Amino acid sequence: MISIEERFTLQNMTAVTVSSKYQIVIPQEARRKLGISSGTKLQAISEETGLRLVKVPSIDELPGLLKGMPVQDAEIRNKQDRTLP
Repeated sequence: MISIEERFTLQNMTAVTVSSKYQIVIPQEARRKLGISSGTKLQAISEETGLRLVKVPSIDELPGLLKGMPVQDAEIRNKQDRTLP
């Protein structure tokens, strides 16, 4: 049977420990890969199997974030928004 530590390593995860103040240290490799530095906002999402931390994009990272995402009825909505009552 594979230990918990081995399972996390196999899935490219690192186990972290919660401090007495309920804080964790994000591993250096993850901080570098995701561009996380002091002051970076993270969204904490509770899931059935654990907790997911997702980086909240800064204002500088927003342009192009939704590029390629399908938008339905965008032209219709925009035409209605421009019509005066």
